[in-house]
Amino acid sequence: MTVWNVVGLMGGLAMFIFGMNMMSDGLKLVAGSYLKKILEKLTQNRIVAMFVGAGLTALIQSSNAMCVMVVGFVNAGMMQLERSVGILMGAKIGTTITGQLIAFNISEIAPVIAFVGVAVTMFAKKPKVKTVGQIIASLGVLFIGLGTMSSAMKPLASEEWFQSILHQFSNPILCVLIGILFTVIIQSASASVGVLQMLALSGVMAFPDAFPQAFYIMLGMNIGASVAPALASIGGRKDAKRVALIVILFESIGMILFMIVTQIFPQIFDLILSTAPGNPTRQIANANTIFNLVTVIILLPCAKYLVKMAEWMVRGNDEKEVASLHYIDESGYQSGTVLIGQIDQEVGRMHSIVRTNLEASTKIYFDKMPISDEEFEDNEAAVDFLNKEIVAALIRTSEEGVTEKEAMHTGNLYHIVTDLERIGDHAENVLGYAKQMKENKQTFSEKAIRDLKELSQAVYKIYDLSCEHFREPSEELYRVIYDLEADIDEMVEKMRARNVKRLGKMKCEATQGLYFSEILVDLERVADHALNIAQGAQKYDIEEDDE
Repeated sequence: MTVWNVVGLMGGLAMFIFGMNMMSDGLKLVAGSYLKKILEKLTQNRIVAMFVGAGLTALIQSSNAMCVMVVGFVNAGMMQLERSVGILMGAKIGTTITGQLIAFNISEIAPVIAFVGVAVTMFAKKPKVKTVGQIIASLGVLFIGLGTMSSAMKPLASEEWFQSILHQFSNPILCVLIGILFTVIIQSASASVGVLQMLALSGVMAFPDAFPQAFYIMLGMNIGASVAPALASIGGRKDAKRVALIVILFESIGMILFMIVTQIFPQIFDLILSTAPGNPTRQIANANTIFNLVTVIILLPCAKYLVKMAEWMVRGNDEKEVASLHYIDESGYQSGTVLIGQIDQEVGRMHSIVRTNLEASTKIYFDKMPISDEEFEDNEAAVDFLNKEIVAALIRTSEEGVTEKEAMHTGNLYHIVTDLERIGDHAENVLGYAKQMKENKQTFSEKAIRDLKELSQAVYKIYDLSCEHFREPSEELYRVIYDLEADIDEMVEKMRARNVKRLGKMKCEATQGLYFSEILVDLERVADHALNIAQGAQKYDIEEDDE
């Protein structure tokens, strides 16, 4: 074993992990927002959810990515905790496809695959075709890395010091710990199992004698994969933490069961070896598939008990400050699709907070203010905080890789949070005038209050409709909003004229008239921003009817 063998091993591992990550990113990009739609609609039944999780994980080639996405969806309130269990279990079956793919050992033609992928990427014009080229190229790089690792490992088979270390791995618990540690380091169960397959292929681990040790190391690698969703749940809602805990419980219970059964019935090893005689890489791949499949069959009927156990271990409900992120967390930064879903939820919360302040700032003139001054100030601070944090998260989406449709949506979200923040500022202005009038012991006339109430109701309506249109755009609703904004402009002009008349007839003081005029300006601008929000969802060309 020379230095160059070590260099080759490191380089091969680097290419393998790089190729796997690139392939996973490319597949996620091709799948795009379909992942979110499928997970939302096809997960009500546990068994269906399990098949969905297995299929999607096989598609994106990463159980870690799928588990982290589920953590993100649960944290965003887009998926219930109970519905996530089937997907999580299915993901563990789907990830075994990578090992089965590696067992084909097509390293000899891998350079050709990589060349074809690069050629497609270089000459294709459509983004989706380029992404397909990236997937093909990354598959080639993955197998080139495997071939390099296998060649670099072969001298270890004749190194006595290394073989003596392997002989020390007779303790199953030690093997499991090694598997956990290795997977925690490289953050991928599929990559870990792939390295284990290369150790067997190169003859470093003498099969069939070393198969039990390889099997227990593989069990540890599966548990190590649960670290990623656990890390992603940090700082998230309690349900997100429970999702990560369910993954750990699933893998740990499965590991304990298999350790006990194989110790009592060692013939199980011979049975697994017989599934692919003389092919150690396939034997490890089959062992991984059998472990996850059997664990799912045993634990899927007990899914509700896993949920109860997780709820017992992570107790209580979420209590967060208004000026904090309730949905965006670390899990979102693992997937652009998840992050956009979390941002949507935060924008919805920002909309509710602004709506509360808008109503409070106007009702103080003609009704009882529904919230206290302190709550209003907390809400305003929360709006400013969310504006800053959501914009920062939107910038991050471009780094995670999103589809063209998702990129357009993030651009629209940037505009809506800006408009919401400005509406919040106008609400603050309107409340400020009320406080100044109270200090000066001034009030509006009955006619002015009646006008203000009428205008406020119209502003509430256009605000609500614009946010509804942003969630579900429709040309018919947009036209209603467009016409309502024009009506509000006309309403404001008439109210200004009446205010001027009152001033001329000395029915109100100049300062009262000034305050009233400023309120009209602020509410008119709220309506303008509401129209901007509607336009941010989808722009329609509104043509005036021919007279």
